[in-house]
Amino acid sequence: MTSTSATPSKRFRRILLAVVIGAAFTVAGPISAASATPSECDQSGIPDYYQVVIGASPNLGDRTLQLWNGGGFNYSYARLSPHYSGEQVWVDRSLSGMPSSLPMYPTTEQVNANGGWKQCGPFSSSESSLVMNWNTSQQRHYAVRACARTAILGSFCGNWYIDRT
Repeated sequence: MTSTSATPSKRFRRILLAVVIGAAFTVAGPISAASATPSECDQSGIPDYYQVVIGASPNLGDRTLQLWNGGGFNYSYARLSPHYSGEQVWVDRSLSGMPSSLPMYPTTEQVNANGGWKQCGPFSSSESSLVMNWNTSQQRHYAVRACARTAILGSFCGNWYIDRT
C-alpha cells in the first residue's frame, strides 16, 4: 500500500519504478483483453507497481483470487491463480465515486446504494484488464473487487475495496 505521506520524491521513484516494471510487462504481456467489452474496462496494460490488496483477496485453499492495486497510476485488476482452462476472471468497479463516510471494505449493499457497478470482463485468462480505482482529477475513489467463475465454485467475488491512499 502507498503511504498517504509520500513525498514528491517518493512518488517520482514509484512512477519511475512502474515505468521500468512496465517495460518488462510489455514484453511479457500479462494483462490481455480476451473477451471483455472494452467500454466496461478503463485501460489495459498500464505499467505500474501493483500490490495485492490483502483484505479483498480471498484464499481458496490451494488457489487465490487476488485484487491487484496500482501504486502510481490508480488502476486495479483481478488475478486467479492457478488458472485452468475454461475459467474466467473479471473486476467490478463502482459507477460512482464512493462517499468518504464508507469504510475501506464496503458491502455490496453500500455500493448498490451509491450507484451500482460495472463489470470489466469476463476474461478467459488468469488476469482481467484494468479499472480506475481513483480519479485524481475529479477526486473520486471507486470501489473495486476481484471476481471469478470456476467449474467447481461457480461465480464468486472478493470483498469490495476503496483505495483512499
